[in-house]
Amino acid sequence: KLEDFHRLAYENAKDIIAVGFDQKKTFMFTDLDYIQHMYPNIVKIQKCVTFSQARGIFGFTDSDNIGRQAFPAVQAAPALPTTFHIPLKGTTTMPCLIPCAIDQDAYFRMTRDVAPRLGMKKPALIHAKFFPPLQGKGGKMSASNANP
Repeated sequence: KLEDFHRLAYENAKDIIAVGFDQKKTFMFTDLDYIQHMYPNIVKIQKCVTFSQARGIFGFTDSDNIGRQAFPAVQAAPALPTTFHIPLKGTTTMPCLIPCAIDQDAYFRMTRDVAPRLGMKKPALIHAKFFPPLQGKGGKMSASNANP
């Protein structure tokens, strides 16, 4: 359920704060709560990427729902400084470093291609190892798998 994911996002934020991130220097958001600020960039990104390109990058098929097809632009928008007018106080040139696992690479390669076309710096990536799944070695971390 959408409500469960929203609740989990807030639990994750508590974990981030508990590790020592300074709340005064850290801006945390959920897509659901911040979408009105993200949407202008989402639309710009969508305009820059053809369906043919997206299919080549993400492997979309004709049976994929439109939510899956629209998601790459939602994932990409936070990598652009103009998404954050309020916390960045209007700064449009701040570079972005994205820590992510390798499975997220396609989203941000697409973003690196789009950013200069929108007059912004390409985000940089730092790849991390996958977190081990709760099922143990050999399991898969996925929302589609039932928890043991």
